[in-house]
Amino acid sequence: MKPVKTEVDFVVDEGETRGGAYVMEMDVPIFKGCGKLLAAAKQVVSNWEHGDLAAAVRNLDSSIKEIEGKVTERPRDVILLMIEHRHGRNFYACEDSDRAVDELYEFVEEYWHELPGDVGKIPSEKLDAIEIYYREKEGEESYEMQVLPLLPASVDA
Repeated sequence: MKPVKTEVDFVVDEGETRGGAYVMEMDVPIFKGCGKLLAAAKQVVSNWEHGDLAAAVRNLDSSIKEIEGKVTERPRDVILLMIEHRHGRNFYACEDSDRAVDELYEFVEEYWHELPGDVGKIPSEKLDAIEIYYREKEGEESYEMQVLPLLPASVDA
């Protein structure tokens, strides 16, 4: 253990004092990677029941290699935009959240004419238009954005 530098002792209970606090030495990448490793492990366990382990095991392997410092490039995420509407479901894979908002706004713009006449013209502010559109649809239509890790095809061991 590595002692933390402290100026004075501190009081634990009335009248009882103790010396400075100590920090356990630990490998920082492992500490920072615990959440990612846990999520990857949960994915493996979840997929075990369905018999589809390939993607989950690749994600787990990638997480381990990232924690060990064997992955040189930063993994990227992709935004999956899902729009539910009366005719079905649309899926868009977007490189960032701005692109997902653009796609959603284009959808809203295309079907804005279906809203009641008292709503008026579509606002130029994209987020305002999206909010008004889905508020007026009152649950008939919806959208969801999910952030998914884009896994490399292969990682050097």
